[in-house]
Amino acid sequence: MIQALIVDDESLVRKGLRLLFPWEKYGIEIAGETATGEKAMEFLRRQPVQLLMTDITMPGMSGIELTKQAQELDPSLNVVILTCHQDFEFIQEALRLGAIDYIVKTQLEELDLDKTLERIVKAVNRKKDAKAVSVAGAPDLHRLADATAGVQWIVDDEMFDALVGALSAGGAANDIVAVMNEAMERWRRSFPAFDWEAIASSPASAGASERWLNEIRSEVGAWLRKSAYSEDVIRSILKAVDRIAEQPGTQVKQEEISRSVNLSKSYFSTSFRDITRMTFSHFLQATSVYAARDLLESTNHPVYWIAERCGFSDQRHFSKLFKEQTGFLPSEYRQRHMERN
Repeated sequence: MIQALIVDDESLVRKGLRLLFPWEKYGIEIAGETATGEKAMEFLRRQPVQLLMTDITMPGMSGIELTKQAQELDPSLNVVILTCHQDFEFIQEALRLGAIDYIVKTQLEELDLDKTLERIVKAVNRKKDAKAVSVAGAPDLHRLADATAGVQWIVDDEMFDALVGALSAGGAANDIVAVMNEAMERWRRSFPAFDWEAIASSPASAGASERWLNEIRSEVGAWLRKSAYSEDVIRSILKAVDRIAEQPGTQVKQEEISRSVNLSKSYFSTSFRDITRMTFSHFLQATSVYAARDLLESTNHPVYWIAERCGFSDQRHFSKLFKEQTGFLPSEYRQRHMERN
């Protein structure tokens, strides 16, 4: 059973959550409830749980601060935020801290309780499975995932050697291919204007991974160098691409990024456009749409929420851009994904 703690300063909310949700059906047991974050920390020190459901705005310790302290105490703890819609900025911060989901308290009566708990339990189990892999001794896979996280290996020989070394360190064949598949999706996001159809979407086997990486390095590297910029400038632009890709959907400022890679704002703007074949603003939009696709596939959050989370203040503008890049409206894209799965 998944042990859960409910934290909310309103007793009626705590009672409603206990009574409304079919906890036992989904293997969840409410281990306790508290009215404050301070009391919640006392409880967690005495009795660890796997799931913390906390109001985000409470007298004294806020849900944000409780999330930070609780996860410092137990990094494997899963957190679900209880909130009102107007707390959107707080929701964003909680999700950045690792919260797995959120529930709008004012919409409990309209909520599909089964789907909500099913989604939460799946997220808990995913985190548990990832921890199990780590405990089981897959440091080589973690090393491989770290090596594939960016795109600088395409032009940096030392980074490419490190990637090949991580690949040759081994691991189960299926796990290696899975890491490569995830990496390919990130690389596609990093170079939206590159013709990825010319390259296999994943290696045929673990043994073929090095050949596949060499092919990507050769093709994408040649494409980047057609811009005729020096290797140093190309590396600087790839550092910028990696930085943006670390937080897709975040509206970073061009001046901040250019400064971080030691290029003037005007030179950065021109070289970024020439090397990636996209203006900086269009690149940000493309990465934000990719982030939105992930959220549409993996959550049932409303489209307006996903638009805001990915940096779009206007839902209509977001839907228009999304359709231009994917061929579908966000709601249509989600429906097609559900039908495929």
